[in-house]
Formats: sequence, structure tokens, C-alpha cells
Amino acid sequence: MAPSPPRGLAIWSVALWTILLAFIATTASALDESQAGIIDWHHRWIGTPKMSANVRNVRGSNTVYVATDKNVVASVKAKSGELLWRQVLREDEPVHAIRTHAGHVVALTGTKDFHVRLLDAKTGQPHWDFTPSGEGSSEFGQAVTTTKEDGHLIVLNEGAHVRKLNSKSGIQIWHWKAQAGSPTTYFSVLEANGFAGSEDVIYVLGLQRGIAAYSLEVVALESATGKYIKTFNIKSKIDTITDVLTLGGGTPHKAGYVAWLEQDYLKVLTLGTEKTTQSTLKIIISHVPAFEQLQAPLAFVDLGLPEGYTEFLLAGTVGEYNDAKAAVLLNIDASGKADIVYDFGERTGFSAWSATTLPGTEEVVVLRAYRDDPEVAVLEVVNTKERKITLEQQIPLDFDKFAHFTFASLELYNKGQGIQTRAYFSTLDGSFHAFSDVEFESWYREESLAYAKDVEIVDLPERKLWTQDVDETGHVKSAKNESIVAHYIERLTSHVLQLKDLPAFMLSYANPSSLFTRAPVAVPYSEVEIGVNKTIQPLYRDQFGLRKILIFSTEKGKIVAVDSANKGQIIWSRLFSMGHDIKNVVVVRHANVRLPPVLAVIAQTEDGGNNKVIRMYRIDALTGKDYESGNFFFPAAAWIPAGYLSAFKLPLEDPEEKTQVLCLVDDRMHITTFPTTDAVEQAFKALSDDFYFTLESKVGAKEINGYKAIVSAETDRMDVEPTWNIPFPAGEEIFENNVVYTFWSEGETSTSAKGYQAVSLELYESDTRNQRTKSDTFSSFTAEKPHVIAQSFPFSQAPSAIGVTTTKAGISAKDILFGLSRHTIMAVNHRFLDPRRPTAAPTALEKEEMLIPYSPIPDDARLYLSYNLEVANVKKIVTSPTLLESTTVVVAFGQDVFVTRHAPSKTFDILNEDFSKAQLMLTMVALVVVLFITKPMVVKKELKELWY
Repeated sequence: MAPSPPRGLAIWSVALWTILLAFIATTASALDESQAGIIDWHHRWIGTPKMSANVRNVRGSNTVYVATDKNVVASVKAKSGELLWRQVLREDEPVHAIRTHAGHVVALTGTKDFHVRLLDAKTGQPHWDFTPSGEGSSEFGQAVTTTKEDGHLIVLNEGAHVRKLNSKSGIQIWHWKAQAGSPTTYFSVLEANGFAGSEDVIYVLGLQRGIAAYSLEVVALESATGKYIKTFNIKSKIDTITDVLTLGGGTPHKAGYVAWLEQDYLKVLTLGTEKTTQSTLKIIISHVPAFEQLQAPLAFVDLGLPEGYTEFLLAGTVGEYNDAKAAVLLNIDASGKADIVYDFGERTGFSAWSATTLPGTEEVVVLRAYRDDPEVAVLEVVNTKERKITLEQQIPLDFDKFAHFTFASLELYNKGQGIQTRAYFSTLDGSFHAFSDVEFESWYREESLAYAKDVEIVDLPERKLWTQDVDETGHVKSAKNESIVAHYIERLTSHVLQLKDLPAFMLSYANPSSLFTRAPVAVPYSEVEIGVNKTIQPLYRDQFGLRKILIFSTEKGKIVAVDSANKGQIIWSRLFSMGHDIKNVVVVRHANVRLPPVLAVIAQTEDGGNNKVIRMYRIDALTGKDYESGNFFFPAAAWIPAGYLSAFKLPLEDPEEKTQVLCLVDDRMHITTFPTTDAVEQAFKALSDDFYFTLESKVGAKEINGYKAIVSAETDRMDVEPTWNIPFPAGEEIFENNVVYTFWSEGETSTSAKGYQAVSLELYESDTRNQRTKSDTFSSFTAEKPHVIAQSFPFSQAPSAIGVTTTKAGISAKDILFGLSRHTIMAVNHRFLDPRRPTAAPTALEKEEMLIPYSPIPDDARLYLSYNLEVANVKKIVTSPTLLESTTVVVAFGQDVFVTRHAPSKTFDILNEDFSKAQLMLTMVALVVVLFITKPMVVKKELKELWY
């Protein structure tokens, strides 16, 4: 009798299911220390450059040194935009001046404490740091120059102190101080041609306060000793420091000049004398056709030329609508008079200027950067000696992303038989760009992210949802009229085409991190965008929901969408009009079948009468473009004539658009819903009797205020009225029934230790264990105050931000995330901040609840999520759950952006990194082989049993 077929079929089924389960099991990778730089990424930002310096070299410099408005001095690789090093200074330590000297960088910084540093050009580390005791800095009283003979530094500080410092050691050689109570504030120092009896002279230029204006004062000091020589008081009437310019000098053999604007005249003083020349501005204007429609007074433009050069610009706003700039280049001749050299004409929009010299010569070349149209900008280079344009280069520069120029720097260098041009510039959105006429040496850095103030995290759509809008090969099409047979053939064809990827798919299982981007830790500077064209990977959710879109809103009025998975690749960016202060970004619709996720961007601006206006925009989260629904009640943009107070989503959904209704609260204490349809308003009014919400105010001390929505009896309009308010410490984190905040403690007594304290509060409905309330019902507005258990813990770090992990179901333990002033991120398990931690020996019940005996918060390097990375000035930490209950996505930002994945309770729902997939596969194969071998034996045995 033959064996039963179902039994053999069952054996093969078991074998096939075993292999299938092995493949499924191998799709999970672990998250551990070895994935540093793989599952996380870190973008180092420096902010928007406001001044630059480079080593002048006929063959071009390899780096450009910049100082930014984020108080950073940095070295950026000229060819690629790579950040070589940076010095992140304190928030109260702005950079006043930088310059190169003897192959290094000199930086003047500080407000309360003034610093002069000599930074190593290759590493950024200070060779020396000179800090005069008891001196700060003034608004415009800091300057630095060098002496030609001995190469030392002459430094001006606080508008009153002049020092000569040894450039190699930083040791003070001499010190001159203005008389106490002097009405003069000094603003510049210059080595220049001396006068009778004094040849080696340092000139200190100042403005002496008068009743209606300033007058010019020049003090001459002996360069070698700092000995006072003479004071020149120049009769003048100067309105502001911006009306004065220092020119020439640089050596004891060149004449120095001071040019200033005084009423209707341009005046020039030759240093070392009281000789002044003047030119009538009307005559200058008459020689410049573009100045015929001058709409504002002329002003100086600093070209950034080094000492020794006497060229300068006069520029003014022109045009019927004040929408253009005109400028003229002037030069001071040997007699001290300013002559017109070149008329730059009129250009629309804002212009940024810079100047340098032709390699190996003293011929001045001027760069003008301006916008030609919304899509294109122009870099115009003029040789002032030949008085002609030598380069007029159009570059793609989208106005909706970058707007106007704010800063420019020009470099020329020899390459082969020709001269190459490299221009650096910043734009209004905060980004930093470089153009080069050498292929592949143009780049830009999205420095607007250094000003990120909030982030909204958007979940990506599943690929299967979008297959209803695209065909099997990914091309957009309409599939409504296709037959089932056509669909089947199309799908079968696509599956056959995908067979070519099967070998690579099989090999990927040998890689323990096949689900993650395995890029080196030092990925080729992913914060730099090379060129203007790039490939964006299709935006689909990954298997575990780890890939998301991070929507950053910045202080510059820009929205930047970043891919959390691909090393922070920028997906899209959009700059809103000037004057837009972005207050909130809200996801009003998550990805749905055939419907993309939609963002509501709320900004505050002003109208022509300086009245506050709230503007709201609906944009597609996948593309950054306006979301046009075609419905009159769902416009892509709307506005309210009031100031912004708050915005949040209501528990209502519009049936047509599938978007959540947005509630806007303005400073008139009025509520506006969006969309503003009758159905939405009626639904909201039905909720108003039970609708309460909270708002935060940060005027002085922080407060949390409770409000109730009401319907105005007079206007039938939705308003709000206050119900309660609670003062609260700044920098707190509230989650579930817990509150965590930090503060600086001076100690209870004069002998107590000082330091930071982390305070943890737990709120309960009753002080009786396992008892909620005395009644069966509970109301937040009638019940007594909650029972609070509080405890403070010594914290050895200075925190700058607090966050908390969030997971999909809330099963995993909570970690409290601290951004620290040492530029790192620390994860502390909530058990360390449990206010019930026993201060004595724990009882049996406390041991059962796994309460840890009281102790300070541990300072353990293993708790640092950012390991050895310098994540500068973290201001906020936001987390987002994934499809893995164990894992959350952490986004920390401030000046830098750091994104990682964190598992507070370890990765209990996926296999560990050290799980041997190869061994599992070999085991499965061995089992299949055993089945092949044992099957005939079993069949033979069963047959034998049937015979006997």
C-alpha cells in the first residue's frame, strides 16, 4: 500500500514555510553602538557669513575663512564647501572682525569680555587668546590692523583702548588709553605715512560727540612705543558712523585718508595733516545718469579691500518704485580728491559688492551680485583700470528659495594661462553659496537650518497607497478605464522585470544592516549641495516607518523639508515673502489614498499700514508647492487682519478634503476656523460648551493659561475667555502625568553646593494609593488640585533643551532627553528621575516597583546619544514614534541638526545586530537536506509497518 500523499505534502509544506520564515526573520536589523554614523546623521552649520577673509595667493586659496551672525568663525573648503573647522563662540560673543595674518586667522570677539585670538589656519585651535581685564566692547569701537615693519597687531577695543600685540605670542607691547570721560569714541586704526618729525605713525580715528552731530578726531601714536604724538581735530558734521570710511595707508610709506559724507558734500582728509578736500554730491550725481531718479541719500559701500587701496563706492536707491540700486566707483588721487572711476549703472533689486585685485598686480576688480529675474541672478565683474566688464555670469538662483543677496566676496587666481573667478555670497534666506567658473566647484550650504526654531515631522505614504495613482513601473497615469486583464498583464510584466534585482536582494541578507543606509561616518559632507541638480529618491515609507520628512521652520522665514533617512538630504525648500515670521507649521492631513499629506503654514506679517496680519498657506508636504484643491472654501492662501496668538487642530475633519479643521486664535481673542464653511462652524459651535485649551505666554516669567471657547451673543462669533493660569519654569517637558524641568540652584545656605538641579513632578488624582477620586465622575474644572510628588536631583550638566521619547503604543519606557551646553545630547531613563526614589534603604514594595535609591543624575558617557559629536547649541528636541514600538526618531536642533533612532527599552521587537543570519540560513538548508534524506527512510518504515 502506497504512503498517503497528504503526509508527503505536509513535509514539503513545513520545509517551505521554514525557509520563508527564515527570510522574514532576517529582514530585521538591530540598532546598537556599531551603527553610529549609519542610523544617525549630523549636519554642522555655521550660520550666515557677514564677513570673510582668505590668504591672498596668485594660485588661489584652498579655504575661505568666514565669521557669521551665529557667532562662529569657520574655515570652509573653497572647492567643495566642506566645513574644515569651526569655533562656536558663546551667544554673548559676537565677532567684530577677522583677517588673515602670517598664514593664520585673527579674530576680535566678545561683548562683556573682549578677546583677540590667533587661530591656526588648519585646525582652528587658538595659538593664543588675549583678554584685557575689565574691558568689554562697544557698538563700533573694535578694529585691528598690522604693522608693516615688524608684522605685529594694532588692536582697538571699546572705542578707547589701543594696544600693540606680539603676533606670535599675543603679549602686549604697549597700551594707549583715551582720557576718562572723553566724548570721543574711536572706531579705526591705521598705519600710514607720517608727518614732519614722526614717520612711523599709527593713526587712531574717532568721532567726537557734539550737540547736533559728530566731529572727526584723529590721534597720532608712535608705532614702536605707543607714545602719544598729536591730536588733529577736524571741523566736520557727521551724522553716523556709516558716513565715514578709512582708506589707503597700510605701510609707513603710503598716505592714509578718511572720507565722510557731510550734508551735500563728500569730504576727504589726508591723515597726518588737516588738509581736506570736498566734492559736491550734486556734481557727482550729475555725472551719473542712473542717479537722476535718486530716491534716498547716497551711502558708502565697503568693498572689503585691504589697507593701501583708495577705491570706494557710493550707492543709492533709484527707480520709480525704490526697487533698484545705482552705484559709482571713486578713487582718491594724490592730491586727496575723490574722482569718478566707473559708473556701474542701475540694476533692479538689492546688490552685494566685493573687490579684490588681479593676481600679481594692484589692479582693483569689483564684483556686483544682483538678481536679474525670479529665476536667475547675475555676477558682474568689472576691471576698474580697464573700465570694462570682464565677466557677466548668469547663475540659477530661485527667488522662492533664496531671495536677494546679503553678502559677497570675490577671489581671482591664476590657473594655466588664464584667470579664474570664484565668488562667495549669502542670500536673504541665510544660505551660503559659491560660484566658480571651474566645473563642479560651485556649491551651496543650506545655512538657513542654523536658524531652525521648530520642526514638524510628517509620516510618508506607503508605496501600496500610491499604486492606485501610478502604473506598475511608477509612471503617473489614469487607470480608471483599464480592464482587469490589462491590470493583470501589467502587474505580471512588472514582476518579471523586477526579477533582475533578485540576486542583489538575496545577497543583501548577508549584510546585517541591510535595512539602513550604510554610508561612512564622514559621509562626503552631506550638508553641502554640490551644483544645482540632484536626484531625490522616491518618497515612500520604509518597512518600519523610520523614514520621515522633517519640516523645519526658520527664523529667516524659510521652510526646509529634510529626508530623515538619506543623511538629511534636502527634499525641497521655500522662502516666504520678506517680513513673514513663521509662527506654526501643522500637518492637517496625513498621507491618504490618492491624497498627499498637507501642511498649514501660519505666519505673521504686516500690511502697508504696519498692522499685524495672519497669513496661512496650504502646501503639499511632498513637494512644497501650494496645494490647490479647486474648492472655493479651501484656498491655498488666506489671511486674517490680526496678530497671531495660537493655532491647533480640532477634533473635526472636513468630509470633502479629509483635512483636520484648524483653529486660529488671534490677539483679539477671536477664533477663526479653517476651512470657514458653515458645516465646520456649526460643528465647532456644537463643541464650544465643552471646549477648553491651553496657551503659553513668555512675557517675563512663563505662564500656562487655560481658556474656554464661547459664542459671542452679539456677533455670533467664536471668542475665547480665560479660565485659569499657572506660572511655570521655562524649559520644562510635560508628558503623561509627569513634569520635568531644570534650574540653577544657589544652595539653601551659603555653604551649600551650587549647581543645576533636575526637578521631577508626578501628578495624581488622589493622595490615596490606587484611588482616583471620591466620586464616580471627574472634571478638570471642578476637581481639587492634583496630588503632586516632587523631587530634585543634582545634575552636573548645564541643559539647553529637554525632550521625551514617544512610541506608537507607549509600552516602551520613557527616556528624558537633555540637550547640554557642552554640545551633546544625553538620554536619561525616567527611572532615574522618578520622584519616588527612596532616600533610605528601599523597602520590599519599593524593590518590587524597581525603584532606584536616590542619587544624582549619572554623568555617564554611555548615555550620550550623540557620542563624540559636537552638536552645537541644541535649543529643542522633538521625537516621533515609528511602526516599531521599541524605537523612536529623535530630532535635535538649534544651530546644528542631529537625527538618530533611539530604543529606550532596547530593540525587543527586532533581531539584534549580532544575530547570525548566515547560521540561520545554514540551519534551514541543513533541515531541508535532512528532510530529503529521511523522507525515503520514513516511507520505507511506514511501508514495512503496513506489511507486518
